[in-house]
Amino acid sequence: MATLYHVPTSRSLRVLWTLEEIGATVEVKSLGVRPRLQEPEYLTINPAGTLPALIDGDRAIYESLAICEYLAARHGSDLVVAPDEPERPEFVQWLLYGEATLQAPLSAIARVRRIRNKTPEMQTGIDAVLADARHSLSMRAKLLEQRLEGRDFLVAGRMTLADISVGYPLNHMGKPDFASLLGPRATAYRERLLARPAFQRAAAVP
Repeated sequence: MATLYHVPTSRSLRVLWTLEEIGATVEVKSLGVRPRLQEPEYLTINPAGTLPALIDGDRAIYESLAICEYLAARHGSDLVVAPDEPERPEFVQWLLYGEATLQAPLSAIARVRRIRNKTPEMQTGIDAVLADARHSLSMRAKLLEQRLEGRDFLVAGRMTLADISVGYPLNHMGKPDFASLLGPRATAYRERLLARPAFQRAAAVP
């Protein structure tokens, strides 16, 4: 059986959500904390210290969306839009949008907010970076709002990995300082995704 290394606040949530949607299981090893410094044994598996990691035999996969696609394809799930389906290009675009476009400014904001022992001069620079990242996030969210006009899901008229990809950053955008950046369609879409039983079960994994 494949093994997934997991921390609840990490992108491993995407993988657990995918597994719940397709009704598959792996062995889950919860590390409890992010392992860059605290888990030297994990660093022998993934020297970058990032999560998740899936070990399947002699195969190791470290990118959350690559793991999701690997598992969905392995189980013949229609969460993947096949190359011969008309909306395959849109599927790939929105699959990548979730991480490269929507998550990127959120990650920048989280990193900058973790800075400690700030001087007043540093705080001025930090505030400028945060404002820029927030503006970037608001602009990028407009693409999602536009895409969801007349759609319940992003592509192919069904739940796909693209929705799981985008659902991960949307989960974090429920906080009051981000929720106002989402339009009404994106807000309703977020609520639908997070209400799915598969997401609820995945989010409950410690």
